[in-house]
Amino acid sequence: MQETSYAAHAAFLIGLADPAQACTTFYDEDDETVHEWEDGVLSISTDFADYTTYKLTPVAASVPLRFDVLVENENGVADFDDDAQADLSERLARLVGQIRQFQDKRALTDEELSRLQAMLLPAGEWEWKEWPETGTHAVQDACAVHELGLTLVAPSSKQQRDVAASDDFSDGVLAWFRRQLQPQGWTLVAVTPFDELQSFFLVANDNVETVRALLYQQGHRML
Repeated sequence: MQETSYAAHAAFLIGLADPAQACTTFYDEDDETVHEWEDGVLSISTDFADYTTYKLTPVAASVPLRFDVLVENENGVADFDDDAQADLSERLARLVGQIRQFQDKRALTDEELSRLQAMLLPAGEWEWKEWPETGTHAVQDACAVHELGLTLVAPSSKQQRDVAASDDFSDGVLAWFRRQLQPQGWTLVAVTPFDELQSFFLVANDNVETVRALLYQQGHRML
């Protein structure tokens, strides 16, 4: 663990939220990863290629503001070398603008929150890579549970290869479901935090933009 000063950007980030608040998430559009503020610790995740997370804890009464920085990856605690420091500094700088936008958002009213929950019909939690079987079955089950009367045909081997060859795998998965569901009046969506194990929802076509706007107001992103 190493104390590192990022006073130019850190002061804004630390002033963002009460440490006692529930977990607050911020989506990094550039790297398509989620960063979290919880219990006074800012966790900045890197992309899924190296599974590394920087955990930044403010050092009490330090001027200029300093962090204790813990770098973790899938193998445990990692070294905080010059490359990691440069990467962390870059990510902090990029997050400032996104978090300012987040602060400008307002909390949904109880009525808006109830409306959002009513329009998001759970369609299971499954890993993206398991979409041909687990995902298809989960969506079929959701259609039955919600009594939507939708039909969904499992993907052929060619369709699975086509999705796997997509420039953006998650977009390819959702596009396959939407080609079947949208003509029947429904859309399958995923909601951040984006993760390998993802939560999916069914949304009526007419409600998609409303749901997108309400989620954005909360600081979330709909895929």
